[in-house]
Amino acid sequence: MKTKPIAQMTPIDVRVIDDWFTARPLGLVIELKVGRGRVIVCGFAVDGPDAEDPVSRQLVASLEGYMAGDAFRPATTITPEQSRRLEAT
Repeated sequence: MKTKPIAQMTPIDVRVIDDWFTARPLGLVIELKVGRGRVIVCGFAVDGPDAEDPVSRQLVASLEGYMAGDAFRPATTITPEQSRRLEAT
């Protein structure tokens, strides 16, 4: 099996389904345009006491590397007000 170098891999959406009855896909890691900027929203605990976990450190490093690269081009745009509401939840 031929593999791609890490830099050529396509990022994936990270989602969970909320429950058996409604089956809504919920994004745990999403990317957005806000005004002229770009943002990653991560629903995993990657700060505080959990920040020292090797898995959390690797997730943060991977997200930072992705955000620093040319592939980080979010397709969805939200307003600054919508961004503030995301921060409040």
